[in-house]
Amino acid sequence: MIWAVFFAMLIVSWRRWTSPIADSGREMDLPLRLLQGEWLYRDVHHIYPPLAPYLNALLYRIFGAHLDVLHAAGIVCAGAIAALCYRIARRLFEPAEACIATAAIIVFCIFKPAGNLIQPYSFAALYACLASLAVLLLTLRYVEKRRKRELIFAGLLIGLAAITKQEFALAAAATVVAALLIQWLSTPKSQLLNPKSYLADLLLAAFPAALIVLSVYGWLFATLDWRMLIEDCHLFYTHLPQSLVLYNAQRTGLDRPLLSLAQIIGAAAVAFAALSFVVMLGDRRRKVLKWSATAFVGSFAAIFAIKFIVGNQWDGSPLRALPILLLAIIAIELKRARDCVKERQREFAGTIQNPKSKIQNLPLFIIAVYSFAILARVALRVPSGGAFGGFFLPTSLILFCYLFWRILPDAMERWTADDVSIRRVLLFGRALLIVTILAGAVTFGIRYRKNFNVEIQAERGHLFAPKVTGNEIREALEFVRHWTQPNETIAVLPEGNDLAFLAGRRISLRHQILIPGLMSEDDEQAAIRRLQQGRIRYVLIVNRPMREFGQEAFGRDFYTRLGEWIEANYRLAKVFGSQQTANPQIGDTGFFIKLYERRE
Repeated sequence: MIWAVFFAMLIVSWRRWTSPIADSGREMDLPLRLLQGEWLYRDVHHIYPPLAPYLNALLYRIFGAHLDVLHAAGIVCAGAIAALCYRIARRLFEPAEACIATAAIIVFCIFKPAGNLIQPYSFAALYACLASLAVLLLTLRYVEKRRKRELIFAGLLIGLAAITKQEFALAAAATVVAALLIQWLSTPKSQLLNPKSYLADLLLAAFPAALIVLSVYGWLFATLDWRMLIEDCHLFYTHLPQSLVLYNAQRTGLDRPLLSLAQIIGAAAVAFAALSFVVMLGDRRRKVLKWSATAFVGSFAAIFAIKFIVGNQWDGSPLRALPILLLAIIAIELKRARDCVKERQREFAGTIQNPKSKIQNLPLFIIAVYSFAILARVALRVPSGGAFGGFFLPTSLILFCYLFWRILPDAMERWTADDVSIRRVLLFGRALLIVTILAGAVTFGIRYRKNFNVEIQAERGHLFAPKVTGNEIREALEFVRHWTQPNETIAVLPEGNDLAFLAGRRISLRHQILIPGLMSEDDEQAAIRRLQQGRIRYVLIVNRPMREFGQEAFGRDFYTRLGEWIEANYRLAKVFGSQQTANPQIGDTGFFIKLYERRE
């Protein structure tokens, strides 16, 4: 079933995974520059660890520099993520339920148009996500079988994640530590093993991880200037410019925490309304129906109140409430572990004969810890999609299914002790999710076909671009192909190196994405010298506002020196796109690309 869903979504979205300009140019062009002999960090500015671009450079070397190579890597990794999620879900569900939960992940994480995993905003995030999910599965296998090799392999993958994208390594490491901790807490004192054995287990994972991390970062610091890595490339999130601080605050929800908390409350109300609706359908007895209907109406009242307060800041998704669900699961399982230990001790002492505490669900606890740790960056503003959602949400969606398929039926059992009601609630809970998956798949399929309909066939790629930008991008690529030579150097600002990559041209500027505050005055001067000394004939300026970073227009609001130099040394030759004015400005309505030609 899961592969039928996967390949159906793959076919309907075929070659429609790329949204050119934002971030995609870095992912396409950076590996090629490394393959051509440039050095990461020194010659090409980069704020992530080194594994992903060098791995993609290796793929280019083997298979050729082409967009299809990246798409193939994305498809393989997406399929592996789906397989891992199924194996993780099997720790909580029967095979049919695990298939449904995995189908939800395929639709809402892997193939959601606004942030799919075939052409992600960052291959570093894709590879690190794959590694961290593998660590989670290995940790679950270790808890089940107590084989040391699972911890060793988990440590190796933590190390690889740490040299790919650090937050995924931290989530994976937290998962291993939590698993070992819950085992410690679940062991009665009368049976407690030597603490050295637990430390030895921890070192089994820590040593290979540390070996990889220290080797790679040690080599970087020995080879390159440490100030370049720490202060210029912000490799460990240090010396961040205000633009990135602002951006991260928006992502975490810390920019407006009270508003973020209101959205979490509203999301919890949506989830509670869905649960109440399932109970209404599953148990028609007057008393239960009255209670569930009251809860349903009250939830909608809370939803409308929160929506009135937050306005368009919240899309109505219940996923914003995930931190509440995850923390509740973690707290309940910790309490259950403590209660089990106490009763086992009393049983061992002979004071009770039949312990009544329910055995804790270790897989549930471990999955919840991973899910919470991976959401740390967006804890107060969990996305329902976008560039980040696909990486952060897979295991949380599994637990969201658990809420409807296990927690709610268990609650019904305590409330009613009626087997028919319990079965009906479980049935309607499954049906609700299946309908949601089908609706999402159909909606996303229509969006792919309707919104990504501009075909582009270029030297290094074949894709269907979004209709809001595709025609302008195609026109610019045709101009570059006809009026420049193969491998000629051009410049695309403030970002959009995919135009050069797809056309088979080169980029020479050190900074690939001109985020406000990322370049110093010396960096601006260096960029001007490269444009001047390289006698670059064409500079393309893309209508890419940077509002999320606190400033809007390149050349007007930030990097004005570089913008003024371009205006003085180049003439506006052509505008692809908006023709409302002869010289449109970044931030104006409508997408456009301005072509500047060097003055003789």
